[in-house]
Amino acid sequence: MQRKEIEQILAAAGTRPTRRLGQHFMMQPQILDQIIAAAALTSDDTVLEVGPGPGNLTSRLAPLVHAVLAVDLDAPLLTAASQYWEKLSNVRWLTADVLAGKHCLNPLVINTLHSLKPTLRTGSVKLVSNLPYNVASPLIVDILAAQCAAMSADHANGHVNFERLVFTVQWEVGQRMRAAPGSEHYGSLSVLISLMASVEVLAGIAPGAFWPPPKVKSALVRIIPSDEKMRRIENVQRLQRTVSNLFSHRRQNISNAIRHSFDAPVAAQVLENLRSIDFDATRRSETLAPEEFLELSHCWPT
Repeated sequence: MQRKEIEQILAAAGTRPTRRLGQHFMMQPQILDQIIAAAALTSDDTVLEVGPGPGNLTSRLAPLVHAVLAVDLDAPLLTAASQYWEKLSNVRWLTADVLAGKHCLNPLVINTLHSLKPTLRTGSVKLVSNLPYNVASPLIVDILAAQCAAMSADHANGHVNFERLVFTVQWEVGQRMRAAPGSEHYGSLSVLISLMASVEVLAGIAPGAFWPPPKVKSALVRIIPSDEKMRRIENVQRLQRTVSNLFSHRRQNISNAIRHSFDAPVAAQVLENLRSIDFDATRRSETLAPEEFLELSHCWPT
């Protein structure tokens, strides 16, 4: 897809790429090919694409899969793209925020994905997107956390399991997703993804691959959720709170981080719980392995 075609769609929408929505449209066919190859698509798959913009990735996905759900907040651009690509009969264009709020995927998106699947047992659901920068981190964590929660029979109804997530993000975010303990990028994003999935940064992408070019390098990332890992997590919301509490005070030792996270009686109980498992509360959160956060989450209040 050439820039003049993208500008034609933008003109029909009466809009321009906006930084507020994190709009940087992929222009290099070679990178689009890499994204598609990493997704390992089949003709039975259903794809969620977040931030389709003018549809340059959408138009490549549609011939390869059963259905594409293209979700975007930019209603005029989505309408113009759907009209330009009207021959793509297996694409559902949906104006919506993919996130309904903090730690919550939009039920409308989930219900629409359900309606697009040919059967519950045929094909996979995959996220394949050139993600808007401002939604990438919360979206990936929310998808994994929802899938982890659905391991419980109480949460299984109405959920969609994603077989893999393939997307572009800022290079630094990609580094944070795969960072190891003690590294400068290690944080809550690293821990949560590591405990629920495997992650690979497949390639670096120069700013010039996009229009308009962002100010930073980007990365192509592939995440594969792991049922085996997720089954080890008894309460994913409690795990998220544990990780968030400790990394909110990452320069302090764990004991002080707990005292700053809870009122005195609750903090005292959490510290007592740590002593009961002989956990060294003088360490800092940035030194803990992901598995240690999982162990600590069992000591956190419900």
